[in-house]
Amino acid sequence: MKNNIMAAKAVSIIMAVLMVLGMCSCGKKSGNVSVRTGDTVMFGTYEGRKIEWIVLDTGKNGALLITKEGLDVKQMDDETEMIEYIWEDCDLHAWLNGGFYETSFSAEERKQINKTTVKFERNPSEAHMARDGQDTDDHVFLLSYSEAKKYFRSDEARTCTLSPTAKANGGFEGFNGNCIWWLRTNSPYKNSFLVVNEKGQINEIKGMTCYSEDVCIRPVMWVSI
Repeated sequence: MKNNIMAAKAVSIIMAVLMVLGMCSCGKKSGNVSVRTGDTVMFGTYEGRKIEWIVLDTGKNGALLITKEGLDVKQMDDETEMIEYIWEDCDLHAWLNGGFYETSFSAEERKQINKTTVKFERNPSEAHMARDGQDTDDHVFLLSYSEAKKYFRSDEARTCTLSPTAKANGGFEGFNGNCIWWLRTNSPYKNSFLVVNEKGQINEIKGMTCYSEDVCIRPVMWVSI
């Protein structure tokens, strides 16, 4: 009888522990993130201002963040020759994973930014003989054409305004206050890349030359947050 009572108590304790664990896991996301898609978070600083990000997705690699504003204006590359540039070759790719990554985030914040394999994506209208690019392992990157379509389901959702820094540095500002921002998918035309225009539209045929000086950037990264 005594053994039965002790066994029953043990079962009760185990059930109580399981219930507590179940309660503690409620609301958490995969990858130990505490945010949900659509949330906005502050993380890092740029030109003396805290950076505000939108959560696009969550998963095993953390939360996928994109800046809420067009953070600054940057050339994709400063070369003007008519050659076929792709993401892995560009100055902007190097800067995002170098100067921007090193100076915009503290040592502790950099530990939270997860390196990810960024897939090369051919332009959907590009000829089959076009050069293939390589996948890259990046801390910070830009959305591709298909990702911009996937994570923003409408043109309006893709629009964003310019930060004060982007305005001061000559970023294009549409009549509605929105900017043009880079995608990492190259245009079918040499030395150009696709962009999201001020109306949130993407023209898969026509992009902007890589040395354009008024196109904004919206950095993207996976973060454990």
